[in-house]
Amino acid sequence: MEKAPRRGTGGQSRGLAFQRGLRQRDSDGDPVPVVMRDTIIFLSEQGLEIEGVFRRSANVTLVKEVQLKYNSGQAVNFRDMEDVHLAAVILKIFLRELPEPLLTYQLYNDIVNLASVSSDSQVTVMKTLVESLPEENYASLRYLITFLAQVSANSEVNKMTNSNLAVVFGPNLLWWRGNAIGPINNFTRTLLDQHHLVFA
Repeated sequence: MEKAPRRGTGGQSRGLAFQRGLRQRDSDGDPVPVVMRDTIIFLSEQGLEIEGVFRRSANVTLVKEVQLKYNSGQAVNFRDMEDVHLAAVILKIFLRELPEPLLTYQLYNDIVNLASVSSDSQVTVMKTLVESLPEENYASLRYLITFLAQVSANSEVNKMTNSNLAVVFGPNLLWWRGNAIGPINNFTRTLLDQHHLVFA
């Protein structure tokens, strides 16, 4: 089996707030990046009942403008833009353009191989893995998954079940050569199903 890349070796040219990633905190000391806070707060207010909220595209020019604002340190107010899909796309792009996946290369093999763990032990193993993440990663993952659980709770309206959310977010939470999409999506779905135990 190939070894996953060592932590921190992801392409540093990827995205800047976008490039700042998770390691550089804002002045308020919150470990959750401002891009994640801005998008998730707005989506929690405006997007929970929008059908297919994470499956629609957004205006490419607007996406680039928002990225440029974040990278130049400007404030972004999604309420002024009144575009739920723009916020959803920005959240996904931010996660995908992190220099290293939110779930980290270090956990890649353990996550991909979680299916080999007995079902009775999976939540315990998952909790141990998640708690081994760096503080910023753990806080950001918990913030994201707590929000996605809210989205799923409205799935009768928005059609975004845990399985659908896992398909959308799994590849944005972890990637590497070979890209074992199935196991990564399964991990993400189980994380959503059992979030109340994993983050207890």
